[in-house]
Amino acid sequence: MDIPVETIADIFKTLSNTNRLRIIRVLTMDCQSVSAIVEETGLSQPLVSHHLRVLREAGLARAEIRGAFNYY
Repeated sequence: MDIPVETIADIFKTLSNTNRLRIIRVLTMDCQSVSAIVEETGLSQPLVSHHLRVLREAGLARAEIRGAFNYY
């Protein structure tokens, strides 16, 4: 697989934030709710939501909607 260097650089730039790394550490193959991620990381809900959006846009996380809640 020949991934462009720019794409790899963007992924590392996304992962260079310590809060995003905390969130990645919490995420597993089992879906986690935003509130569970907040509880595990100790970050505020708005901050977790912001970083999850960045991770989604970078292709490093994906959301699954269950009712009124998003699971990652």
